[in-house]
Amino acid sequence: MKQDTKIFRKEIKFIAGAAKISQLPNYHFPQIAFVGKSNVGKSSLINMLVGRKDLARTSKTPGRTQQINFFNLSDHFLLVDLPGYGYAKVSHKERDNWDRLISHYLFSNDKLHLANILIDSRRGIKEHDTEVLDMMHEAGINIQIILTKSDEVKDHTKLIEETKNFLKARYKQSPNIILTSTKKGVGIGELQKSILENL
Repeated sequence: MKQDTKIFRKEIKFIAGAAKISQLPNYHFPQIAFVGKSNVGKSSLINMLVGRKDLARTSKTPGRTQQINFFNLSDHFLLVDLPGYGYAKVSHKERDNWDRLISHYLFSNDKLHLANILIDSRRGIKEHDTEVLDMMHEAGINIQIILTKSDEVKDHTKLIEETKNFLKARYKQSPNIILTSTKKGVGIGELQKSILENL
């Protein structure tokens, strides 16, 4: 789908939230998902992506997104905000429920065109990230890596190279990598273009 990035300034609205498998909606629109560890800056990135401050809920308390949230962008495609993972203060039962919900969404969804995996630039790929990446790889899902909070890292070249090397060593391939910073607006245009290219 060839679209101008101005589409990200069109009407966008929350249309569904799923806290369990039975609540997952069935829409015919292409879906673009955002996945990341709690406190990686996922909500802030989604808000900046569409020029809103209040679309995806942000919080100083990690783990607040407890369901899969679906946003309709002008009947062109859906932005999908998945629960943050790796937050220790969430109960084992809640984590298990989230894991089942997310796994079902990923493995049973033929409308998912791209999953953006958000990684904190300051910390790199950690164990919880690897678990999610393994799941994506197993499911054959098209992904790209979004390195958030890049303004807090000095050596961007080293960061990208280390990320590429890890992915190539583990998966024999390296997906697209985008550096972003919601504080400085870095990488937002590039992310918008990459999403449109995958619709």
